[in-house]
Amino acid sequence: MGVMLKQAQAIEPTVKNTSQNTAQSKDNLSCIRNKHKVGLVCARASVLAQIPEYQPQAEDFDTPADIQMLEFNIEESNMAVDLFGCDCPACINSLRAMRGVTPLVY
Repeated sequence: MGVMLKQAQAIEPTVKNTSQNTAQSKDNLSCIRNKHKVGLVCARASVLAQIPEYQPQAEDFDTPADIQMLEFNIEESNMAVDLFGCDCPACINSLRAMRGVTPLVY
């Protein structure tokens, strides 16, 4: 009885845009791994660009100085739920990484 071994190497999958290279049809995908999903989660760059930057707003309640508030907006929360099924800080940070925005500090 003999044993044959064949070495294999794995690479990260790449996403290719197979559409025509015109200004209207070219829309790159941004992909990331997330602990709530198996495999890569991808979104179109044009969709991610529609999420507004976080703008701090005056709050109508007092918070003690020692309590940290997570700073994200409803659009980021909704997009994280759509992509990952969750809007926990890790998912918000995954979304921000896809957008190239500074992550939450928590």
